[in-house]
Amino acid sequence: MRKLTGSLILAAALVVILAGCSDVADKPVVKLTDNTGVVEQHVVTVGYVNDRLDRMSPLLLPDTPGEEGKRQFIEEIVKKELLVIEGHRLAYSEDPLLEMATPYFIDKRINEMFREDAINKPSQPTDEEVESFYHLRETTFLLQEITVPDEEAAADAYRRVTEGGEDFGVVAAEVSAAKTAADQGRRPVIAWMDLHPLTRLELQFSQKGDVTPPFAIGETHFLYRVLSRKEGPQPKAFEGAFKTAVAAETRSFKRSIVENRLNEQLMSESDLTFNDEGIAVAGTRIDEMVAEVIPPPDESMSFEERMELARISVVPDFTEEEAEMLLATYRIGETEHVMTLGTLRDEMAALPGIETMKGGEPGRIKSYIRRQVRDGMIEYEIDLAGYADLPEIDDYVAERHEEMIVDLVYENEVNMKISQPTGQEIRDYFRSHREDFKKPAAVDVQQLIVGTEAEANHIVQRLGAGEATFDELVDKHSIDEWSKAKNGMIVGYEQGERRLDYLQGVAFDLEIGKISEPFRAPGGYAVIRVTASYPEELLTFSDVADVVKISVWNIAKEARLLELLDNIRESVTIEIIDSNLQYVKDPAEVLKQKESEKVSVTKTFG
Repeated sequence: MRKLTGSLILAAALVVILAGCSDVADKPVVKLTDNTGVVEQHVVTVGYVNDRLDRMSPLLLPDTPGEEGKRQFIEEIVKKELLVIEGHRLAYSEDPLLEMATPYFIDKRINEMFREDAINKPSQPTDEEVESFYHLRETTFLLQEITVPDEEAAADAYRRVTEGGEDFGVVAAEVSAAKTAADQGRRPVIAWMDLHPLTRLELQFSQKGDVTPPFAIGETHFLYRVLSRKEGPQPKAFEGAFKTAVAAETRSFKRSIVENRLNEQLMSESDLTFNDEGIAVAGTRIDEMVAEVIPPPDESMSFEERMELARISVVPDFTEEEAEMLLATYRIGETEHVMTLGTLRDEMAALPGIETMKGGEPGRIKSYIRRQVRDGMIEYEIDLAGYADLPEIDDYVAERHEEMIVDLVYENEVNMKISQPTGQEIRDYFRSHREDFKKPAAVDVQQLIVGTEAEANHIVQRLGAGEATFDELVDKHSIDEWSKAKNGMIVGYEQGERRLDYLQGVAFDLEIGKISEPFRAPGGYAVIRVTASYPEELLTFSDVADVVKISVWNIAKEARLLELLDNIRESVTIEIIDSNLQYVKDPAEVLKQKESEKVSVTKTFG
């Protein structure tokens, strides 16, 4: 008996020690007690608050430093918790929508966890990889390319230009499907970091004269010959925010490679084999159905009308004999699978219309099958790893349920309690807030984007010397196909517009007709000129009546929400644990870090 008592005392001592060493993340910051006794006490922990801070958009973070900022942020969490408590009181937690959404939440979280372990964690770059990326990012290449639709054609082209000794440009002109074939596969000079990640991977160690082995991006196969490689300048010291930005870009690059290799591994393990005869029949029947159910688009159609066409479901119609034809075989784990044309038909019938194939090209059908097999392989790996049995799945589902409860409370106790604003209320608000409704200043801009700063400087010199017009140089040199199709023109570009934000710091400081200095743009360097300027102007009531109505309605909803929260507070005791505020991150510092990273990445990578 004495021995057993000693063991119990030791166990109790261990419990005390472990309790004293509990993780800071589990320390309570706020306790909310429902005084009506309907809902159990809600405890908000340090870990929960810090996690919310990390995930929150910079636009929603307070910029007040220190304890005051922490309390401001915690107050927003308290509001959410109050709405959850009210939702439980009103039995919104019993809403069948919560149960219906549970499988979706579970699948979403399991896939996030799989992606984190299989892709995101292996993608964290080492210091050496970040530094290597720093030295590579401004390196420029002059390349020839061969682009072909299948692996066999790529291997044949590679043999011809290596073992066969044929000229790369001649082979490119003969077999390449790219537009560059007309110029023997030559591409404009391009920076390494502006290439596709898989192309970057193949070229990072390539030197002048090297030919890359064939590689695939999606269904297309590529090989490149390096005509020249020029190490780029390093204009910034590799430190501080700039280093952070380079690390973020390195991580994104590595993540693309890791994900591609994972997909290749899964497809290799699946031993996927296609039956070309079955794919040809499927393609014919899909094309026949497309011709039958989808009217041909015409140029006058709006975006909305084109989207309506895209939403039409395409389900091929096979004869009984065709439905039995083999389309593909593959293996998941130890189980062999057979996909027939009938299987394809049934799967497409179950899909939303917008996800059904709108063409029967063999490559499109094979891509669809590969996605299905890859998803099946991932499900198998997830089941094998036992993600569904981890306790954090329950925590995740509970959090999503709380968010749904908040939405239900807001919809029923706020939105449904507010009447539509009257016409007089809308006009009164417009008159009292007249200055809020303005059309911002705007410009018409003509842009030209080239691959390197040296090219851009040469463009500026030619324009200054009168050797060519801006229109001519756009047509001949611009690599931005979207604007090039419109002669480089971007009409009515507004001040403060987020679209094409690289123009904001230049376009509105430029006199009409003047040529800008080169500046960084996605994919290269831009040179622009402003062809017209439009001043800021006040909008009329008819211009903004709908917007004003929404503003008035939102103000009424905000007032109702505050009233509801005040009513809930009267029956809930809220206790903030002041001693644990020290463990909460400073929201102002989190905001500063997020904005620094965003600005640095924007400035660094355009």
